[in-house]
Amino acid sequence: MRKRYLVLAVLIGALYALISKLPLGWVAPLFMPVEAGSNLRYSGTIWKGQISGIDYAGRAQFKLAPKALLSGGLPLSFKTASPALTMSGQASGRKLEDFRFSGQLAHLPTRDGRLKELAGQVNFTIFKMEFDENCLEGAGRANTDFLTRNRGRWQWAGPVLSGPISCEGGELIVNLSGSEDNQTIRADMRLSPNGSYSADISVRTRQREAGVVLPLYGFTSANGEFRLTERGQWR
Repeated sequence: MRKRYLVLAVLIGALYALISKLPLGWVAPLFMPVEAGSNLRYSGTIWKGQISGIDYAGRAQFKLAPKALLSGGLPLSFKTASPALTMSGQASGRKLEDFRFSGQLAHLPTRDGRLKELAGQVNFTIFKMEFDENCLEGAGRANTDFLTRNRGRWQWAGPVLSGPISCEGGELIVNLSGSEDNQTIRADMRLSPNGSYSADISVRTRQREAGVVLPLYGFTSANGEFRLTERGQWR
């Protein structure tokens, strides 16, 4: 009997040693989507590793905490870095916390060619979010300075926009606004998990230069207000 327990203990120890040292490169290629990149490189283990060569995201480092897996906490902590964007946060299969994103507008993976030549940064923080296929519940903040950063291109500038992030009807909701120099701008956006989006943007301004710039981006003017309503695909 004692010999049987000894053999079992040896097997469990060997299995633990194997799992704890299992190379990331053996496992990750089975799960990484094709869209992530064509020249991915892996290092480390499945518990603490790094993936390089990810399109747009560049290098991603992560750590899995086994204790959190058992206690129902958030087992995954991660951060990414590239010239286009950085991300960091903690996650599980259905939750996200302390997620921080910062990206250069011109380099983000968007289908909207109008944004490709614009300077400016987009930042958002998600304090907490729960999701399945849809966005169930969330809270966060977002801001962008692109309206202030393109004065040289437009001969016009708007305020920094900021506002809350939330979930509604399964969609991610971002409500941005800003006021400066007798200008008030509001942008309400809804992003769906299927890749579609809607945006309703309102600009109230007395600056003549805005009347030249905004129509180039599809705005129409009525009663002293420029408006743009769009529907499309964000991915």
